[in-house]
Formats: sequence, structure tokens, C-alpha cells
Amino acid sequence: MVSRLWNVLAQLEKRSKLERSGKVSISRKSMMLAITYETGLFFNILLKAMNAKRVLEIGTSTGYSALWLAEAVLDNKTTNEGKRLDSREALITIENDPIKIRRASKNFSDAGVIDKISIRDGPALENLLELSRKTSEVRDLFDFVFFDADKENLKQYFDLVLPILRVGGIIATDNVLHPKDYHSIMMSFVKYVRAKPNVRSVTIPIGHGEEITTKCF
Repeated sequence: MVSRLWNVLAQLEKRSKLERSGKVSISRKSMMLAITYETGLFFNILLKAMNAKRVLEIGTSTGYSALWLAEAVLDNKTTNEGKRLDSREALITIENDPIKIRRASKNFSDAGVIDKISIRDGPALENLLELSRKTSEVRDLFDFVFFDADKENLKQYFDLVLPILRVGGIIATDNVLHPKDYHSIMMSFVKYVRAKPNVRSVTIPIGHGEEITTKCF
């Protein structure tokens, strides 16, 4: 499974590089709009260092970032004896676009992790509200959350996710620095997050710019 996953990641990275090069004409609907290789590797290392076992992603796209996250989580779920722990819903990813869901599902299947990743379709707000209700008595469900969806609702996403993130858990938010079209809305989001008394947050200038926020209490 591991080699299959890395092969799919390599294929998607090649496509993403071509897309970013501007040498090919790709419609907006067909674009991956993925995180960079360096960002994926950074998240992968971070999750392994955290020993993260439960991850939530808002914005699946083609599944490139999800595969980076899933590889780390599944590796963390292997015991010292080499036995695989329960990995059902090791990663939950939310996507509202049926075309992207189909593409991501194929990539997950090709990578051999389709049964390890739960794709929840529909609006992120509705899905997050449902998750919040289901975990009303549990405050440490997720170790890591990645925001890579619409920017308009980021503050609402953050407020819904923070209560179901464990203390010491991390929320990563993409596109803080690039593209510049998002600058105003992202700076407003960053200011909003950093005003929270129970988090610490910093912008990492990697890829498109990642806001890394940890829950302190």
C-alpha cells in the first residue's frame, strides 16, 4: 500500500507542477489548486512528530493533501510490533464538489487507502455542525485540522473546529500569503484567530503560506 500511495502522490505532484507552470491551458474546474510538495512534506513530518491519529480536512480537491496526511496517520497507527491499529476514518475530509469527490475517490482507491479515508460530501458548515453535535461530550477528537476550502467562512469553520480539537492539537490554514487576491480576507482571519485567548498562532512562509495554530487549553 505504501508504494502505491507514494506513486499516486508523485503523479499528482507532476500534474500540479505542470498546472502551476502556466505552460498548459486548464479550466478552473479542472485545476487541482493543490498545496505544494514542500507543504505536504511539512505536514507529513509534523503529523508524525505529533503522533497524530485523527485528522480532519476541509476541502478535498483531488486528494493530494489528504494523501500526505493519511500516510502520516496510518504510519502512526502502526504499533511497535508492526501491527496496524484500527484505522477506520483515520482521516475525514469534507468536499462539496461531486466532480472533485469522484477524482479524489479514484486517487484514494489507486493509493490503496480508500477504506481509510472518510469523504463527507456537502457544505462544510453543515458537516462541521454535525461533527460538533456528535462530539458534544468529547473535546479531544482531532489531533490536526487542515483548512483548504472557501475563505469566506473560515472564521465559522475555526469556531466549530476548535472545541473538537485536542489540547496541543494544530489547525493549519492554507493560502495565508498567496494568492494575493485573498490577502484582505486572510489577514482578517489571522487577526481573528490570534485574538483567541486559548491559542497560539504563527504564519509559516512555506508554499502558499500556512497559518499554524495550536490549542493551548
